Amino acid sequence: MIPALRALVAYPAIALSTLFFGGIAVIGSWLPDRWQVPDRAATVWARSFLIVAGVRFEVEGREHLRPERPQVIVANHLSNLDPMVSWLALQPIHYRFMAKKEVFRIPFFRTVIKAMHMVKVDREAGAGGYEFINQQIRRVFDLGLSLLIYGEGTRSRTHDVKQFKKGPFVIAEAADAPILPVTIVGTELAWPPGDWRMYGGRARVVIHPLVEQAGTIEEMRSQIETTIRATYDDLASGA
Repeated sequence: MIPALRALVAYPAIALSTLFFGGIAVIGSWLPDRWQVPDRAATVWARSFLIVAGVRFEVEGREHLRPERPQVIVANHLSNLDPMVSWLALQPIHYRFMAKKEVFRIPFFRTVIKAMHMVKVDREAGAGGYEFINQQIRRVFDLGLSLLIYGEGTRSRTHDVKQFKKGPFVIAEAADAPILPVTIVGTELAWPPGDWRMYGGRARVVIHPLVEQAGTIEEMRSQIETTIRATYDDLASGA
């Protein structure tokens, strides 16, 4: 399908899907097992999103998933498709995202992600903002959930892996949580940053072995970044 035509079909379909499944997620968040219904609704929403976007994906390394342990998931970030792809690829792990404050300004969608305890990040808020982030993170781990953080802090716009920030590794150390490295490849071609058109295609997710806390924050950052960068470079060059 022509990318522009696919986008014109996808946008209204995604909006309707968000309203429907988002409503289910909000209502489900009021129930005793408050993450079960929202997570199932999000799964169907993510799958429908990828269908209308024309994206298929394959997963390697599912044997490394340890859903019984809260963990910090660190992935590279290439496209707005990454959250949907990773949400499906990492099941049955139940986790939440760290998302920039701009995402929380989207009407209705902000109600959904707040109900699901996604972590709001405001880098301009200063010391008070960091305490608010820490409170949200503690809430996520108290619920027995994991946390996914994009290592670069934002999408790469040059089809490569940028230098990772220290934040994810500081959070993991403070929580004494293992780190699950995840490499995403191909979403940058299916829906490139800054392009409203959707090109569709195939993506790939590689789940690496869980890394226990060992060494300094900088050593952990370097190890995880090297693993993800090497895997991305290898797979992207062979695409």
